[in-house]
Amino acid sequence: MAETTSKTPILGIPQADASQMIQFVREVNPSAPDYAQRYLDLGRRYGIRGDLAYAQSILETNYWRFGGSVQPHQNNFAGLGATGGSAAGASFQTPEQGIEAQMQHLYGYATTAPLPPGTVIVDPRFQILQNSGLRGTAPNWEDLNGKWAVPGTQYGQNIVSLWRKILSVPVSPNSWKRDAMQWLSDQGLINSPHDPDAAVTWAELGTVLKRLRDLP
Repeated sequence: MAETTSKTPILGIPQADASQMIQFVREVNPSAPDYAQRYLDLGRRYGIRGDLAYAQSILETNYWRFGGSVQPHQNNFAGLGATGGSAAGASFQTPEQGIEAQMQHLYGYATTAPLPPGTVIVDPRFQILQNSGLRGTAPNWEDLNGKWAVPGTQYGQNIVSLWRKILSVPVSPNSWKRDAMQWLSDQGLINSPHDPDAAVTWAELGTVLKRLRDLP
């Protein structure tokens, strides 16, 4: 009887905490930008395991040190369109747009289901998946071997290996405070993350509430 090997689905619920993700990266690259929570938030929107997508970007960017044909200013953290040689790949206006393009490309490989309602396609290669019949052909990370990376015989396995290392990082007991501050910043309710234990004035609280009321 042939031995079966379990695979790791692209779609699903993340297991890693944002603090584990950024701590793991900064042990190698202390100046790496903190996009961990963005990966988790955008991953949830598409039903993708954002912690594994983050591990993919660690592999693609060499812990956000880059060094290949893709440069940091491109906000391309998954090598989209970087097919080798002089092909520098796609560029995106913001880190969030680059991460969302990565999520859309993963979604295209993982399922044939329509994109979430109201989605604006920012992945320049999404239509290529559609036209070439590749939609839904890689529901697992290991299925990306030879597809996302060529020949990439261990591409998916290397991503999963990095993800398992992330899970081994101890969870910070105060990570919920950091995540809450990052959410407030991402929503535009505060200008940037602050010390979560700092005192807040009535004027500051009023500003946050006013911005919350004015959100779409």
